[in-house]
Amino acid sequence: MQQMTSQKNRHNAASLSISLEPEASRPAHRQIRDQLVALIESGRLGAGARLPSSRHLAQELGVSRMTTQTALDNLLAEGYVVSEPRRGIFVADHLPLATPPSDAHQKSPVTQESATTEWLHFASGASVADFPNQAWRRCLRESWLNPSPALMEGTLPSGYRPLRSAIADMLYALRGLRCGPEQILITAGNRDALTLVMSTLRRLHPARSGVWLENPCFPPILNGLRDMGLRPEPLPVDNEGAKLPEKETEPGALAALVTPARQYPLGRVMSTRRRQQWLDLVQTRAGSGQPLWLIEDDYDSEFVYEGRPQAPLSAADDTGHCILLGSFSKSLFKSLRLGYIVAPPALHGPLLDTQRTLGQAAALPLQPALHHFISSGEFAGHLRRMRRLYLERRNHLLDGLRQAGLPLTPWPCHSGMHLIAEIDADQSGLADQQWAQRAQRRKLRLDTISRHYWQGKPTHQGFLLGFSAHDTDQQAAALELLSQLA
Repeated sequence: MQQMTSQKNRHNAASLSISLEPEASRPAHRQIRDQLVALIESGRLGAGARLPSSRHLAQELGVSRMTTQTALDNLLAEGYVVSEPRRGIFVADHLPLATPPSDAHQKSPVTQESATTEWLHFASGASVADFPNQAWRRCLRESWLNPSPALMEGTLPSGYRPLRSAIADMLYALRGLRCGPEQILITAGNRDALTLVMSTLRRLHPARSGVWLENPCFPPILNGLRDMGLRPEPLPVDNEGAKLPEKETEPGALAALVTPARQYPLGRVMSTRRRQQWLDLVQTRAGSGQPLWLIEDDYDSEFVYEGRPQAPLSAADDTGHCILLGSFSKSLFKSLRLGYIVAPPALHGPLLDTQRTLGQAAALPLQPALHHFISSGEFAGHLRRMRRLYLERRNHLLDGLRQAGLPLTPWPCHSGMHLIAEIDADQSGLADQQWAQRAQRRKLRLDTISRHYWQGKPTHQGFLLGFSAHDTDQQAAALELLSQLA
């Protein structure tokens, strides 16, 4: 057992005690996250308390920094903590899952975890109850009948080549992107991919550290960039997607990280005009000798309910400065932790050099199974079934919101796994965080739009209402609680 105890100190935290059980079924990052949640909800870590840094936690607990950073990223994403530039991470003033104080002091971390299952929320993950487990089991079995020595020894730096070939075929069939397996590098998901890409770009351009990032965005992405010593600069988002920067500092920004397929969290699809503007900027910068790398996070691109998905920006890039990041966490299941980078040919070698330095994070044993799942047609069939299911759940949520008569206006939602419900300021004088506080008392978790803004005043107030992960009965129960808030 590893244990860390810290008295009230420079972190402004009351007695902080975390114990890790190496043989436990839950991974270490989940154990850390759960115990920090228990400390926060019990009041031992009060509002405004500063948490130890990921590096300090890792040193004290004897685990990797990736483990502690994952735990802190989860807390940021769930709204338990907030990050302040150059100051640290602090317990949020308004908690998403606050347990009544009289109960919280009597619960152990394990009991606390059980208690959180009583809460309702609008979840936007994959519907794991509808995953084709039998087909996946067959792929696992068939893929490991006669594994190659290279697979077992872990000497495949780019990943399992048949899987890379299957991904290249899949991207052409689904998105119209022509690329070869030699351009694809298998990763342990988006965070690993972003770390590899940004570390590589910093090595190639050591004098530049600015990165244009959408505002609002997914909070762990922002914090991950800052942890790498990069300097995020905000890109406002309008109806056409991420706007181009109005002005640039010298030297110009190293990269821009955008989500054109479906902006997170607002769900905007980048317009054709805006896509061309970004490609023109990349072209201009490539000719100036200060190239701008355009990194496209292919978020939620698999689930389009009306029309056809757009091709990635790299499909129309002639400069070789567009990079595509993809993941299977949303389309299959979160714990799979496999994704990919599609890089221009000139960047593939430098990416491999970076991977050799940092170490290979993507587990190899599951890659042949995923290859079988894609090449057998099971993946395409699963996507078709999930599109129909998620469309049904989206429509059910929209109908429920209309019938509830709440001062919320749902935005058009033609793709993805969540919709935006904006607060009608003329009918409700409450900010989204105030709604979230009211929801806490009814054991309903609401993910607010405002918490995703990282600079300036939030342009919109409202909620991200996921519809994909839970069936319509759970969705109806959450809607009933939501209707009690106005």
